Amino acid sequence: MLFNIVTLLALAPPVLSAVTDNGAKRRNVVPGGYIVEFEDVMSVASDTKSSFYKSLSDKNMDPTHRMDLSSSLFKGLSFHVDTGLDQAVVAQDIQAMPLVRKVWPISLYDTQDFATAPYANGSNSTSSSDTFSTHLMGHVDRLHAEGLTGNGTFVAVIDTGIDYLHPALGGCFGPGCKVAYGYDFVGDDYDGTNTPVPDSDPYSACNEHGTHVAGIVAAGPNPYNFTGVAPDATLGAYRVFGCSGSSGDDVLIDAFTRAYEDGADIITASIGGPNGWTEEPWTVVVSRIVAAGTPCTLAAGNDGSEGLFYGSSAADGIGVIAVGSIDNIESPVFTTYGTYSIDNSTTGEFGYLEAAIGMPNISLPLWAVSKDSAIVDDACEPLPADTPDLAGKLVLIRRGTCTFDTKAANVAAFGAQYIMFYNNAPSLTSASVSYPGILGAAMVSAEQGASWAASLATGSAIQVTITGDLTVFSSPPNNITGGHMSTFSMWNPTNEAYVKPEISAPGGNVLSTLPLSQGGYGVLSGTSMATPFVAGVVALMTQARPDLDPYTIRAILGTTGHPVTFNDGRTTYDYLAPVVQQGGGEVDAFAAVHTSTVIDVANLAFNDTAHFVKEANFTITNRGTSEITYDFAYVNAATAYTLPDDGSTQPQTFPPDLVTSGASVSFSAGSVSVAAGKSETVLVTLALPQDLATARIPVYSGFITINGTNGDSLNLPYAGIASSLKDATVLDASTGYPYITSTSDNTYVPLDANTVFTISVANTTINGTTDNSTGLLIPNLRIGLVMPSSLIRADLIPSNITYGTYTNTTTVLGVKTLGAIAGTPSVYQPRANAWSTAFYGVLDDGRRVPAGTYSILVRALRIFGDATNPDDYDSAETVPFTIKYVH
Repeated sequence: MLFNIVTLLALAPPVLSAVTDNGAKRRNVVPGGYIVEFEDVMSVASDTKSSFYKSLSDKNMDPTHRMDLSSSLFKGLSFHVDTGLDQAVVAQDIQAMPLVRKVWPISLYDTQDFATAPYANGSNSTSSSDTFSTHLMGHVDRLHAEGLTGNGTFVAVIDTGIDYLHPALGGCFGPGCKVAYGYDFVGDDYDGTNTPVPDSDPYSACNEHGTHVAGIVAAGPNPYNFTGVAPDATLGAYRVFGCSGSSGDDVLIDAFTRAYEDGADIITASIGGPNGWTEEPWTVVVSRIVAAGTPCTLAAGNDGSEGLFYGSSAADGIGVIAVGSIDNIESPVFTTYGTYSIDNSTTGEFGYLEAAIGMPNISLPLWAVSKDSAIVDDACEPLPADTPDLAGKLVLIRRGTCTFDTKAANVAAFGAQYIMFYNNAPSLTSASVSYPGILGAAMVSAEQGASWAASLATGSAIQVTITGDLTVFSSPPNNITGGHMSTFSMWNPTNEAYVKPEISAPGGNVLSTLPLSQGGYGVLSGTSMATPFVAGVVALMTQARPDLDPYTIRAILGTTGHPVTFNDGRTTYDYLAPVVQQGGGEVDAFAAVHTSTVIDVANLAFNDTAHFVKEANFTITNRGTSEITYDFAYVNAATAYTLPDDGSTQPQTFPPDLVTSGASVSFSAGSVSVAAGKSETVLVTLALPQDLATARIPVYSGFITINGTNGDSLNLPYAGIASSLKDATVLDASTGYPYITSTSDNTYVPLDANTVFTISVANTTINGTTDNSTGLLIPNLRIGLVMPSSLIRADLIPSNITYGTYTNTTTVLGVKTLGAIAGTPSVYQPRANAWSTAFYGVLDDGRRVPAGTYSILVRALRIFGDATNPDDYDSAETVPFTIKYVH
């Protein structure tokens, strides 16, 4: 996933700290959209399709075909039904059909695409040696020196399409070209919710993400003296995004299965979204592809700010290689220069970095929100009423505390159209601004901004002129975070205690190709950039060792990496970063190709205390030509607390509290000798860390060091949870959830108890959208979780008065209710996720309840809980509300 590092340091507000939660993360779905997988005996032949759709039509679902999903690994369809229907009943009816194995709603996923520095017209000289900083970090340069370049391998890039006309990407498409395979599954206008319009040509220049990813894998020589990790690999361009918006998992399934059946040696996708469960349909299919013999690299995700237990689909899949991001040891940047004058006399030149929205040519007076260059929350609050009209001014704002869009919104309220941010940290980076009405934004250095603020404080007038005439490329050392985990890189473990990511790679501030129309070359950041790096490494491994299967590749990558110490974005500490942040550490391509020692697993998961793995094991295989003796030891990484120390049930944001207390590890033998071509199994027992606050859900980890007499040095990651996850609160009423709001309020403000809602039976469709002009209020249930849950029920409870008018009750998990409201239950929800379910007076079985006063009891199953045991749920009840009907 692409990510601009500045959006983390310009901190976003906590997701569930208040019930007015319009800033909460949401997992979006296509309204009325479904994927079905048919039973093995079925196919998607035309007669099966027509029979299936006829059954839906007979149930008045009004189906519209979306995509055929037919492959050797998945046989099914995606389609739309009438969004006015009760979607819970729709899903139940479809699942009950004999030919249907499984039905899922269509979920949407993103690339989170933020450019940091596009530019063209490079002038650097080319060189025969590989001195590219990210290649030095991952020891790719050593393989290039040996002649390994990915020749003969086929890497499928599932992304936004590729500008294959770029000379560094071959300049053509089809047989004999670098981009030899591909397909456009969606068309330019696709946004995730509408119907895809496929095309055989995967060219795309309207979104830079896929072209940048492709260059990291396989770019050829260019004016900036770099190549891809596997510059002679053949690429496939599988376009799954339009020019804007998201992509549905039906499209992703189709693209992955097409790439698999096209014969890809490696499939890579820098796509994902918060989830952490292995049961999502796209995740299931990717895991099947791995099991069928094709390794898949997926971005671990860019929501590192959210803290632990925040996995991403489909990186959390079984056997999938999830990739975290490490910051580049250099900070490549295209700096554009402008000029300024002070009091119409003193003049100067300054460097700036455009935001993704750009900065047009302007000449405007500079106006500062604050003239104090030490302010930490500049423009984070609404500006005072006496603020002048900011139209026709360039507004100077210091970075920090709140998001760039929050700052932009506060100055736009007074007419601002152009913003010049200045940094609160060394170096330059790009501001992520998308607020409507802002026409241009850029960033200058902390020193330049402070100098301007000081001049303005003395009463001087500053005129700033930007023409964009001069841009210079440079790549100074990154001495602050270089070689350490990017702060945006997502933290695991998964919701089922699997250890992710498998490995990390350079992803912070990476130079690569962009579409020619966007400048040709640029610097982007994200696990989106780290993932194709590892895909390129897998291509080099495949060229050198074509006998390796996906699970062995995953294990080699996870155990030949180099663990890195923790860095919080400002300071480097003397302890290792937790495994659930870095996986096996920084990828070592040279070791992955040349190791004679192969471990059969990528990591060891010791689970939580209720499911503690008392004795784990790994098998060590000597693929060399002579006996090797191995010595075993271990080193602890930092233990990370999921929850803060104030008793809150909401996980900490980055950086979480870390302690050095770790587990004690012992082995069945301190060393073992393994003959050439033979294997030995080593037993591992672990004693949990002591003196930890178990209520805070501590996650411990470390590395088993394996040193061979032949010089092989491996590090096997391990991790576990020093508490019982079933004891962790997943639904906490103190956060304000659940509550009742109105469907007409897109800011989700809670309504008072006993609010009266009037539902039009004649004009309002079930689970549809109400015409607000009618003035009718429709109750909207709002649910948010502090930890993930695989099952969330929402049952209707009548008041004592209403109860007497309704006799058809049912007892669910020990509570007498009228039943679940339509649209529930919800399944496999991530934490920090808030969602709404409109209640039109209808239950999940299609019954309409009488007018009256009700509340809704929400129950969320705790992790590893028994769905049949009421004690394994957290529960909270909304305030009472009254519904009436009009006809």
